[in-house]
Amino acid sequence: MNVHFLGFGEAAYELAKGLKEEGVTSIRAYDVMIDHETFGQTIKERAEQTGVSLVKSIKELIKEVNVLFVAVPASKAVEVNEAVCAEIQNESFLYVDVSASSPAIKQQVQQNLEQKHIKFVDAAMLGPLPVYQHKVPIAASGTGTNEFIAKMSPLHMSIKAVGSKAGDASAIKLVRSIFMKGLVGLYLETLEAAEAYHISDEVISSLEETMNRQPFVDTLNRLVTGSAVHAERRAFELNSSIAMLQEAGINSDLSHASKERLVELAGIVKNHPEKESFANWKEVLELYSI
Repeated sequence: MNVHFLGFGEAAYELAKGLKEEGVTSIRAYDVMIDHETFGQTIKERAEQTGVSLVKSIKELIKEVNVLFVAVPASKAVEVNEAVCAEIQNESFLYVDVSASSPAIKQQVQQNLEQKHIKFVDAAMLGPLPVYQHKVPIAASGTGTNEFIAKMSPLHMSIKAVGSKAGDASAIKLVRSIFMKGLVGLYLETLEAAEAYHISDEVISSLEETMNRQPFVDTLNRLVTGSAVHAERRAFELNSSIAMLQEAGINSDLSHASKERLVELAGIVKNHPEKESFANWKEVLELYSI
């Protein structure tokens, strides 16, 4: 099987490294930055390390390809797709877009490929590539999903079909990113404050005990339902946290945002006095649409 990469940055490099270890021998790559004075050398070194053959054009890349991984910046996904479509003649391959593009972009890319009779896979990688390489958990959707799973599962890729519609997989990744990236910001704000007041060990120990007491879903339900009941009080309490951060000269953007969300939630709950308690997070979210 011929596996090719359009874009040979870290993601493609890690995937290629893992697939090479699985015995895939025919791997090619094209990257528009191959002759860049800064990035070109890294691309060439990674290709040499993984035994990947570098080619000079998209036209050359799509010759004899079975699975084409497109690993480009989200801002370039449509532009690159149009460049590929312009070169397609009678080729038949799977177009696997692993970029972090929006669902709407993934749908546009699939529509462009349908005109060329090429199957499309919206592939959302849900883990760190340096850790998992080609075994990274992948959520997949789009017209080529079943074929993608059939071809790549024997190579120990971990692919889960999440829908036939392009964009379904990307929606999972991007919604998940709200939490994962937001959590990093919250960590930084919390740790900066803890360090400023010389209480890091105590704060981390307390948070660890609280967050590890129950499984994740139980903790999620407890925090969301409890905050729905006590949103007004918890928003008021954050005022003191915000004042403390300001006194220490620490950025309090996330604390401010959290307070505003709680104030909003308190207002929504007040409009539904019949709701005195909530069984789970879904019951809370239902209030937003009533």
